[in-house]
Amino acid sequence: MRILIAEDDEALARFVRQGLEGENYSVEVASDGEQARQAATDQNFELVILDLNLPKIDGVSVLRHLRLKKPTLPVLVLTQRTRVEDRVECLDTGADDYLGKPFSFSELSARIRALVRRSHLPSESVLQVSDLKLDRVSRLVERAGRKIELTTKEFALLEYLMRNAGRRITRSMILEHVWNLTFDTTTNVVDVYINYASAQVDQRKIGRLAMAIQTAFQQLGVFPASGAAQIPVPAVPPLPPDTVQAIEKAKQEAELHRLPPVTDDQADTDSSDTDLSLLQSELQQALEKEISEHAVALHRETDGLVISLREFGFFDSGSVSIKPTAMPALDRIASLLAMRTCRLRIEGHTDNVPIHTAQITSNWELSTGRSTELVRLLIQRYRFAPERLSAAGYAEYHPIASNATPQGRAQNRRVDLVILSERLVRVAPPQTGSSKPSPAVP
Repeated sequence: MRILIAEDDEALARFVRQGLEGENYSVEVASDGEQARQAATDQNFELVILDLNLPKIDGVSVLRHLRLKKPTLPVLVLTQRTRVEDRVECLDTGADDYLGKPFSFSELSARIRALVRRSHLPSESVLQVSDLKLDRVSRLVERAGRKIELTTKEFALLEYLMRNAGRRITRSMILEHVWNLTFDTTTNVVDVYINYASAQVDQRKIGRLAMAIQTAFQQLGVFPASGAAQIPVPAVPPLPPDTVQAIEKAKQEAELHRLPPVTDDQADTDSSDTDLSLLQSELQQALEKEISEHAVALHRETDGLVISLREFGFFDSGSVSIKPTAMPALDRIASLLAMRTCRLRIEGHTDNVPIHTAQITSNWELSTGRSTELVRLLIQRYRFAPERLSAAGYAEYHPIASNATPQGRAQNRRVDLVILSERLVRVAPPQTGSSKPSPAVP
């Protein structure tokens, strides 16, 4: 399913795009009203997420144009304008839904699913060819009743082919609708990706289902219609390592950003490390502004990836509540973490200056309160499973800088989100000469 995001805030557009691509949508971004109007008119999108405060042409004008040219195209308005008059104007002009900023990505995702259900006939929301079934709303794929786990691009590719069964499909059409790219039509990246994807599915221990998926690709007509010979269905286990490496190199050159294959002996360790590296890169992009302002820091430790939320960016002095201005950054973090199944340890830290207020009586109480408040938000606001989370208040016992300077103390006042790798879970020993309080687990 193709979605157009019309948003001039680059960081926000990147955050929403990454979140939607993580849910197997194919996404394109327009940074002004002119681009949005042109793209939505000339290309085939199934949903438009529209900001109202766009440069060149405002969002309401874009909405009016779309209602004249494409009256059935679903449009979800996502904007900072939250007055009743603005909502009424947009809904009367033809918007299908309206969501104000700041917003929770999980709510945006749910609204998109609702629009998909309302805007398609029941027969179009579930695609089926023989015993291969793809549910476009719940994002599930089954073959003969058995669930198949596909990556974002594999899902988007299979969805596009099944939607166009019986039609002439070329490589250039696939590259445009699945990858949003315009390559030379002689490229074999589509062939390489399908072959590689089949091997990867087989490595996920789904066995012969990989062959069934590849057979479905061929039956849907992509290769004959593109003028190329069909890729033979493999009758053996996954490709040998040197072949897989060659395919991975070709994919990297095409900027398809897939994780490299791993051997059985290294699967747990290597895949976990690669996943954390990919997540770190995504977080760096999503939090570029906060990192540049030193409100957020990212670093790797032996047991995982650490996101440090500095006090001045996320908390008022002596308070356990997160600042309202910090919620958009937390939304972006939660959106990326919600796509994973990794466990999280939330650690509260302070400097060594004793605190004593009417509400907070000690540094340990402040650090524990902040960590458990963040756990509460992850569970209630972002719907994280409680078993993924634990909270600890470490007070001044784990400084990352010297407490002798104001700058060092500012770095030590923080809450760390530790994304734990699957095989390494650290229990830090207490420092010599100090008694470290036990972690508080929700």
